[in-house]
Amino acid sequence: MFTTERLILRGFEDNDLDDLLALRNDARVMRGVTAEPIAPRPTKYKESLKTLAENSTIWFTIVHRETRQFMGQCSIKVVEPVKNRDGLFGISMLPEFWGKGYGTEATRFTVDHAFRGLGVQRVSLSVLEGNKAAIAVYKKMKRVGNGEQIGLMDTGKTV
Repeated sequence: MFTTERLILRGFEDNDLDDLLALRNDARVMRGVTAEPIAPRPTKYKESLKTLAENSTIWFTIVHRETRQFMGQCSIKVVEPVKNRDGLFGISMLPEFWGKGYGTEATRFTVDHAFRGLGVQRVSLSVLEGNKAAIAVYKKMKRVGNGEQIGLMDTGKTV
């Protein structure tokens, strides 16, 4: 478990599944995550969420430090750790926490942890063109130096 100024970032726990399912069933959240048709996920989808969490190189459940309220999740998956140590980043947060800097705080910590703690050399991500808030967060994070890089993708175009 790690803490930042306002957040607790901890590993996946089975009791996160109800909150994760609610997150994935929130149409406002999913509009920023997928271009596919948005439809409610059944309870059985929890199995897929558990597999996703367990197969991520880094998975943090994001919890508010003061209230201990579930806020969302972020993850990095390193596909070929030996070859190029390129991580793929993702984050989803409940709408009531949008626009308050929590996403930036969680992203900054997670990406820094990947570079310093895991030796990842590049963190990549994809973002939908209309997801202006996410693009703003990711642009704040863009950095190149000491072999560390975040690649920003906007519907297939580098931003």
